[in-house]
Amino acid sequence: MNEELRVDVVRILRNLNKLGKIGRREGFNGVTRLALSEEDREARDLLVSWMEEGGLNVRVDPIGNIFGVRRGSNPNFKPVIMGSHIDTVIDAGIYDGAYGVLSALEILRRIDEEGIETQHPVGVAAFTNEEGVRFQPDMMGSLVKSGGYPLEKAYARKDDDGVTVKEALKGIGYLGRDDVKPEAYFELHVEQGPVLHKRGFEIGVVEGVQGIAWWRMAFRGEANHAGTTPLDMRKDAMAGAAELYTGLLEYVAKKGNALCTVGKLRLEPGAINVVPSLADFTIDYRSYDDAIFKEGKAEVERRAEEVAKRRGLTLDKEMTADAQPVHFRPEMVGLVEASARKRTYSTFRLPSGAGHDAQFMHVICPTAMIFVPSINGVSHSPGERSDAADLERGANVLFDCTLAKAGFKKEP
Repeated sequence: MNEELRVDVVRILRNLNKLGKIGRREGFNGVTRLALSEEDREARDLLVSWMEEGGLNVRVDPIGNIFGVRRGSNPNFKPVIMGSHIDTVIDAGIYDGAYGVLSALEILRRIDEEGIETQHPVGVAAFTNEEGVRFQPDMMGSLVKSGGYPLEKAYARKDDDGVTVKEALKGIGYLGRDDVKPEAYFELHVEQGPVLHKRGFEIGVVEGVQGIAWWRMAFRGEANHAGTTPLDMRKDAMAGAAELYTGLLEYVAKKGNALCTVGKLRLEPGAINVVPSLADFTIDYRSYDDAIFKEGKAEVERRAEEVAKRRGLTLDKEMTADAQPVHFRPEMVGLVEASARKRTYSTFRLPSGAGHDAQFMHVICPTAMIFVPSINGVSHSPGERSDAADLERGANVLFDCTLAKAGFKKEP
């Protein structure tokens, strides 16, 4: 590793702002580029154009993951890949995902400028549908690539309008046939939480990713008059959802290493004076502890069934995501930490509270993550911010880690 090698953070910021203009909606401050939408297509096309300008070999796999690969000196070696995603949530900031992808592009550009030869090919990846807003499960591109979800099952997933993933991939022109088998994978990301910023650390050394389970549930009861139906005679679907959520919040609070969220709720018939006959909702359950994650998933389902029985409701449920907790290999975590310390950056070890493609890439190759501070921990919001100095530090650490794994020499 060579401390003199640095990225040009101005170029990273310039590209972040260019990409961040795609998906702006009138009346909203943030960016909305839902997976496989026209906005996503436009962003993908821009990214591919940058890859091609850099002389990279662009490949798209069957689930739409995009790879841009720079050749190495040994054609038999597998590539060291850096990356993340460029799809967003609704009304998002410009850093989540895109920072890791565009920093990887900058590093490949700097490798060319410095005349560096790597034994392994080196590349950048942008994974499909990391956010999971339009299609579930989230992190679909890396999940399919790692063998954790069948391709045909992913193709059949539908959005709220009935459009399938395969139809959407065809529609935007990113239903590919290629494949890339990585030697190692590095993901640089803004923390999306307050720990590094509040505690004053410059680099987050990510030890792993907490497990994430998602459900789509529905309680079905009976619509009735809000003024004439006694409480003990109601089959109130909303009361069931409220009871379940309140109980789960109490459960995770006692556990201490778990989180639960109901982030989406729809009621029918949706009138102020009618007892709801339907509560259609989502549940997000997370834990970094393997035992608590397993126990909690069973508890979510047990409590849902118990509430339905007690209140005279029927329960429909579908688990749409089940990502186990991941603990990265010690040598990869150590490489990130050593790279940061060599540059005298302050470091802090922590697990990721958010899901990332790295947790699935970990299944097929050595994987590591690097975090930089998010100002006040704000993310999934137009208020998402990170200092330019922190963005530069994170990309410099990614630079060092990638060269270390790729094997390199600098031309005289």
